[in-house]
Amino acid sequence: MLIRGTSESALLTSLGIGAVVVGACVPTSAVGDGPVLCPFRRLTGLPCPGCGLTRSFVYTMHGDLPAAFAAHAFGPPLVAFSLVAAVTAVVRRRRGHGAVDLRRAVRHPLVVVAVIAWLGYAVARAAVGT
Repeated sequence: MLIRGTSESALLTSLGIGAVVVGACVPTSAVGDGPVLCPFRRLTGLPCPGCGLTRSFVYTMHGDLPAAFAAHAFGPPLVAFSLVAAVTAVVRRRRGHGAVDLRRAVRHPLVVVAVIAWLGYAVARAAVGT
């Protein structure tokens, strides 16, 4: 356990929902042309696999899906996944079920394909330098 009395899946779900809430609260004007904060990008000039996710979350939560997908193709699906994970966690808790077993979940073929696609996308972005 990462935090006493809190499962890893609950912590990850909370972090995802926190990112979604921040995305909803930050105005799109604040993320348009801000400074580069990513240490990897500052050091290499190349985007890391997560570069653009903050902008993508903000644009998604403000309904600008073209800008969200342009910032990071995995942003809108990750927002949707975070919301579904939160609803699932609440439903499981209300029904008296335990938290989702992350060790089992990360081995699911859909998760494996998503991670491979994310890494492929990151390599492609780094190759073109955007």
